[in-house]
Amino acid sequence: MLFDASTLPKTAPTSVEEVLSFARSLFVSSGFNGASVGLIAEPTGGAGVSGAAFCVSVPIVELEALARRAAEAAAEEQGIQVSRLDLGFKQEAPERLGLEIEADAKAFLGKVTVRITGSLVLQQEEGTLHFEGLQLDAGSGMFAGIAGAVLRPKLARLSAQVIDLRRIEGFGLRVTGIRATAQQLELSFSVV
Repeated sequence: MLFDASTLPKTAPTSVEEVLSFARSLFVSSGFNGASVGLIAEPTGGAGVSGAAFCVSVPIVELEALARRAAEAAAEEQGIQVSRLDLGFKQEAPERLGLEIEADAKAFLGKVTVRITGSLVLQQEEGTLHFEGLQLDAGSGMFAGIAGAVLRPKLARLSAQVIDLRRIEGFGLRVTGIRATAQQLELSFSVV
């Protein structure tokens, strides 16, 4: 789960400070303690926060740690130990990030390096994020075949999952963009 529903306030934020605090708390409650929030645009019109825009930045190292914990938990079920995991993003289009994960794993007496590529796509109209085109390259050989047999069904399930960001729309927040740099992933929001 990306956001902990228990952190949602009972009423919509009424000031820019409340909006920024609310956005930061959503990410911190999800384990992204290094998340920072910055105002992009002041509210438009009179009183209230309508029209304000802000950006939440999450350090790649925190996303990498989350991916490593998930990989380690899944690998442990199979008696496999993950010894390294690197995560990278590349901007492919305004609402699409290329994703690359490379990991080393050990089982029994064998080692394998796997590489997973694909895209993370923002669907603004639907208010969702999802993975697309996840591909696995584990090389060749016995351990590569085992890794492929274990990982391909998990990648298929991950591809079918949707990260639903619409919950926050009830509080007047709408995701408007996704961007990656070498150090951080940025999600942009507007207040409607």
